[in-house]
Amino acid sequence: MGIQKLFTALTFISMSFVHDARAKTLNFRMIEAPVSLDWNGLSTMLEAPLILNLNEGLYKYDYQKNQLIPGLAESVIKSKDLSEYTFKIRKDAKWSDGRPIYAQDFADAWLRLLSPQSTSIYIYYLFDIENAREYNTKKTLSSSDVGIKAVDDQTLKIKLRRPSQDWEKNTAFWPLFPIRKDQIEKYGSNWWRAGVLISSGPFVFDSYELGKKAILKRNPYYLPKTHSNVDEVDVYFISDHQEAIKKYEDGTFPFLWNLSPKLLPQFKGSKEMIKHPLMRVHLLGLNTAKFPMNNRDFRKAILMAIDTPKLIPSDATQLKSIETLIPPPILGSKASEVLKLNLKQAREHLKKSGVIIGKNFTFRILTGISEPFLSMGKLLQSQLSQNLGMNVELAALPGQEYTAYMNLGEYHATLITWTSKVLSPQDFLLPYSGEASYNRMNFKNEFFDQYIFEGVRSKSSLEAEKSFEKAQNILSVEEAVASPLFSETTTNLISPKIKQIYFNHMGIPILSDAQITSP
Repeated sequence: MGIQKLFTALTFISMSFVHDARAKTLNFRMIEAPVSLDWNGLSTMLEAPLILNLNEGLYKYDYQKNQLIPGLAESVIKSKDLSEYTFKIRKDAKWSDGRPIYAQDFADAWLRLLSPQSTSIYIYYLFDIENAREYNTKKTLSSSDVGIKAVDDQTLKIKLRRPSQDWEKNTAFWPLFPIRKDQIEKYGSNWWRAGVLISSGPFVFDSYELGKKAILKRNPYYLPKTHSNVDEVDVYFISDHQEAIKKYEDGTFPFLWNLSPKLLPQFKGSKEMIKHPLMRVHLLGLNTAKFPMNNRDFRKAILMAIDTPKLIPSDATQLKSIETLIPPPILGSKASEVLKLNLKQAREHLKKSGVIIGKNFTFRILTGISEPFLSMGKLLQSQLSQNLGMNVELAALPGQEYTAYMNLGEYHATLITWTSKVLSPQDFLLPYSGEASYNRMNFKNEFFDQYIFEGVRSKSSLEAEKSFEKAQNILSVEEAVASPLFSETTTNLISPKIKQIYFNHMGIPILSDAQITSP
């Protein structure tokens, strides 16, 4: 199945409807309140549902046509050698306060993302730009050295340090959305707060009730105009799944997204329960900087002591075993070499490592507290304890704490969920490269990096596939740093009351065209 066909099955829910001109309020549930809406600073998947409905980039996905299309840009011109990209900003593109969106707003955002003081984990999405990495690491101290130039109000020129076939994909990812530098200078760290934030997308962040509710209002300056009759989106932060389901049943929420199927037995067989595949892989990552994970034989012993299919809880029907770090149908997903359960070889590698498993050694695993990840963590804990005789400690933490502790690198192993941001093979490999701004596994291998960039540059899909396979083989087999575990589908409840709602490749609801049809 190709990417285009996948989007048809994955993202688009569209039914015929009669347009109701009366403005309506859409109630929308999120599990956690946002930590920050600073989209090119500190932001994660937790904040993405708000950010993606408040803002837009140079390019975006058209979920009706199932393709990447210009967003705030009207076009891009690429040089013959694919080393320069010139974007033209739409003259009718405006911020929510009516001021035109300029090329400089993108330059300001990207240089801020690249700043040595940046807190973003996504900095490396700009590292293909000339001198971007050097600027970020203080090797090149002047922003004028970076290949990002606002030629005039409508022209943004990007010079790359190596050719790239489709670099414009990156601009659809939220860290590369434009910012208002004047607002940051005026309001400091409060620039993204409700009532202050100036947005470029379909909605405006109107008000916020701490930890309980956020209200978004329609952005009157957003183009193109839609047929949506939703003038207001009320976002409720509800962690209790059963409470959320009750509010769906009583009509408060017209949809619920990303739910575990085991929570929904009462909807079995209902047309309102719809499953969609995600561009997401769950994997086990081993921290190569923490003893004894810095020993390759010890890492191989760990991975070969795991029976992956048996890590899937019996009721986790949304998970499926996978043997690639790149999910299909993305290029590079054909790689199939992984270390599998082999207790004899696992114990041989453990002996060869020279690491003594004694009473004073505790192997520490980090996982999320939500299901099915807590159950997966417990099954992994049991397998390693039984198969290698280790004392295994499991830390199961809620989303924000989990992310913080993963970044600190204090655990030997982490159950990781990685979701595609820009639908490209390098999206799944760059986080483990020497160029990743937050390489959580602390892995460095020049050949791994070389194969990634050979794949990116290649004009032949066959040659690119081979390069990405070689990179995955180094990561998952030769160096035993990351082992793919599962792919995932998402389960959404969608009432007949709502039409024209889209779910992107990350599973995030896009509400710009939403229609509420009931009175």
